[in-house]
Amino acid sequence: MIEQYRIFMKQRCLFKNRRTAAMKMLVSAIVCIGVLALSWPATLRAEDNTVEMFEKGKSLLNKGNYADAIEIFSKVAALLDPSKRNAQVVILAKAKAHLAQGDFPDALKDINHVLETEGIEGEILASGLQLRSAVNLHLGREKQALQDLTAAIKVTHDSDTLRSLCFANRGMMFTKLGDSDRAISDLNKAIELDPKSSFAYAGRAEAYLRHDNIDRARKDSEQALQLSPDEHTTKMAEKVLKELSISASGPSKISVPMGMHGHIFVQVYFSKKGKPHRFLLDTGATFTLIDRDVLTEIFGETEVKPIGKGMVSIADGTTHSVTRYKVKTAFLYNLPLGEIEIHVFEKKGKRITNLLGTKSLRNISVSIDNSQRKVEITRKPD
Repeated sequence: MIEQYRIFMKQRCLFKNRRTAAMKMLVSAIVCIGVLALSWPATLRAEDNTVEMFEKGKSLLNKGNYADAIEIFSKVAALLDPSKRNAQVVILAKAKAHLAQGDFPDALKDINHVLETEGIEGEILASGLQLRSAVNLHLGREKQALQDLTAAIKVTHDSDTLRSLCFANRGMMFTKLGDSDRAISDLNKAIELDPKSSFAYAGRAEAYLRHDNIDRARKDSEQALQLSPDEHTTKMAEKVLKELSISASGPSKISVPMGMHGHIFVQVYFSKKGKPHRFLLDTGATFTLIDRDVLTEIFGETEVKPIGKGMVSIADGTTHSVTRYKVKTAFLYNLPLGEIEIHVFEKKGKRITNLLGTKSLRNISVSIDNSQRKVEITRKPD
């Protein structure tokens, strides 16, 4: 019972990490200011150098010099009619700079100033809603963040690029919240609207990884890297490919990378010709827990027998019933695990992270090298 509790303690830690990653990823992926086009009025005096000032502010923003960018955007906004589109673009750019440097109150103030402007519509409205969703997510207002993204998607305008970005951001938020089915649906739509969106492909790669579709995750990551991604999108795609990489130093020894927060994700097969499944190698837990959908898949790959029921307590104090099964064959990459015991929630819910506990590793030794951020997995001598 204690070991099963520790399994779910690990699961709760993963949720916290998903939330942190969601906030970082959504903010860094927002490029809506670049999507907006400026149409400066002919009456603007040339000596004001407003266009040049705005372009300089954008350059500083892209370089991470947020304080100077905010100063310039503030000067430009002061020269423009606040009810006009150009002023709204500048204020949203300033809000993005505030957001990037972690000044959420000022970011929200700027965004709401634009969104509360009478008659606002189209790309400005969608971009403002999308930026506000990022602020809400940082402030822990997940429901409001989703509402803003959904509202942004519904806004009428002609920019498929912006609409694709809204779907992609919402899809990535669903991924981080553990709803990979809805994430994939949104990211499919994002790619349909903008087939050259490296960000959408990288986002869908992570969603497929969470959905236990390793082959599709690898394919989408590779596609993202072929589409001239920016630095952040490149890191997203490479992170997926890094997790899927392994190196062998003989037929009975392999090395895998350690993930963020010290997590060790591995691939488990239930027949030599079966599909790989993504598992968190949990050295702090005894038993193996798998998602119900994975159980359905492995019934066609190996012999699976129910062996009884059980109850587990999770971190929030609630108890849940599980069904225990014996699985005849399992492989950690190419290393045979032999017969293992797995547990499955009786009540169907959201997809969970598959957890590989130590009782399934009788034939395997695991050595963790924190300094090199890698894990060596070795088959024990017979």
